[in-house]
Amino acid sequence: MNNYIPESIIEEVETLKEAGNYDEGLRIINNFLIKNPNNEEALLQVADIQYRKWDIKKASKAIDFLSSKKKNDPMCLYIQGLLEMEKNNWKEAKDVLKKSMDLTQWDNPEIIRCYGLSEYWYGNREKWMKYIKDAFYISKNDAEVIFNLIEIYIMEQMYEKAQEMISYYHKNHKDLKIIDKTIEFYDQKISLFQEFLKIQKNFKQ
Repeated sequence: MNNYIPESIIEEVETLKEAGNYDEGLRIINNFLIKNPNNEEALLQVADIQYRKWDIKKASKAIDFLSSKKKNDPMCLYIQGLLEMEKNNWKEAKDVLKKSMDLTQWDNPEIIRCYGLSEYWYGNREKWMKYIKDAFYISKNDAEVIFNLIEIYIMEQMYEKAQEMISYYHKNHKDLKIIDKTIEFYDQKISLFQEFLKIQKNFKQ
């Protein structure tokens, strides 16, 4: 059966996802799954929407079904890697994300970012920086990448680096790219990071 979903429908669903209207996005996609339960594009959309809703169980169910049919689809592997990260299965996450990176020829900053995080939380402290920096160099205004760099710099007590990235965040604020979260989310987190660094600086004096 046909796996095709019209581009106009995909654009509508993406707009709904960006607005946080996940239930309406699911309703539209489910119309295609009713006609064809094996619709790969629809299953990817379901997994992505459920992941954004933080319903990991339902997202995993959709992606596991799709993975059994498509062994080497980079987006399928990417979402599978995200789900494994949410379950704290760092070894599985980094292995899956590495495959996805290879298939996309290391050119997708979001996949590279997630792979760097999986390496960090798996314990490979020497590797995380290279990959997240690679993601940053590909997409320098990605708010999530900048946020991750600041967060880990602080955890690693690299406070000067963290402050440099905070300054970069503010300097490029109007051009920042966001996907799932609002700019207010990042502003609040960055503000907390700044307060922490201020306390650290005062403590040393």
